Amino acid sequence: MGLTALLVVTLPVSAGAAGKGSDPQARRRELQEKRARQAAEVDVLKASDAELEKALDRLDANVRAQEAQAASARQAAVAASEAAASARQVQERTAVRLDELRGSMRQVAVAAYVRGPSQETMLPLDAASLSEIATKQYLVDVALGRSTDLVDELRATGEDLEAQTAATEEAAQRAAARRKEVDGRLSEVKQALDLKQDVAESVEQRLERALAEADSLAALDRQLATEIAQRQAALAARIASTPRRARASRNASGPAGAVGTTSVRGITVATEIAEQLENLLSAAEADGFVLGGGGYRDSGGQVAVRRANCGTSNYDVYERPASSCAPPTARPGQSMHERGLAVDFTWNGALISGRNAAFQWLSRNAGRYGLSNLPREPWHWSTNGN
Repeated sequence: MGLTALLVVTLPVSAGAAGKGSDPQARRRELQEKRARQAAEVDVLKASDAELEKALDRLDANVRAQEAQAASARQAAVAASEAAASARQVQERTAVRLDELRGSMRQVAVAAYVRGPSQETMLPLDAASLSEIATKQYLVDVALGRSTDLVDELRATGEDLEAQTAATEEAAQRAAARRKEVDGRLSEVKQALDLKQDVAESVEQRLERALAEADSLAALDRQLATEIAQRQAALAARIASTPRRARASRNASGPAGAVGTTSVRGITVATEIAEQLENLLSAAEADGFVLGGGGYRDSGGQVAVRRANCGTSNYDVYERPASSCAPPTARPGQSMHERGLAVDFTWNGALISGRNAAFQWLSRNAGRYGLSNLPREPWHWSTNGN
């Protein structure tokens, strides 16, 4: 029975089996998952860099935590499977020994039957001397003792086999439960990765627009354009390792086609918004704000930059994610400037910032002329806010 006791393997209780209210680890995981879900709801296109970094940090932490839990579950499953295999081996060895003992008992029974029931007990009576009587009595005792030992061992081995069979079944159940836990943990890892992928794809869109804006800004403020590009490069590095979902062509239309343009006080825009821009500039000037800026940017320049930074195939130029180019580079057609529907405003020779009076004036009035601001870029106004 001591052998059976060695088969009892103590394994940690799974997270699902313990009540979350009494499990600090489970409560931490629950809080971490909640924070990750909240992070996945961030408005990527409007969030500040700091907010986006925080969201990505939480999503990364959630993925790492879920992967660690899955790895731990796999280790526990391997240990449980090994324990089950060991229990089966012990059970099988005991079953073999039991068969051997049963064979021995059959041989003893057959031998006793052949000799007859009284042959062994009568041996001392056939002895010619006291010495021979003692010897034959010893032989009788050995024969009878051996039979008794076999019976005792047969009974004990049968009891061991019964206990070991139960232990084997329990170990198999534990192994199955651990494997099921692994499946659950892997599902949680997938959910964590899905959340991160959703945000990574939105970040890619933000990256495209910000890089396109940096390219458009270069003629007005090269230093700011360089700073934006550098920040986007850091962002691209954050999402570069995130697996992307397979999807159809991301930009079947390619760059913006031919755009009819008009110059309004030195700002070139699509003809369709020329009048509203003129009205806006006139109203601003009447209130003491003489605004300038940059508008339309030809897609051809972006195509050339993509060929240099991303590759020369159609996929490289029009579909490859901006984050996978070196340096990260927006795809053609991603900027409202390429459609002539956006303006980067300047005032007093500098790009408008969120702290100056010109921005405040635009915030109050630009909407009446069909232009909206992208919050993180106070100088950038377009017909759709992008």
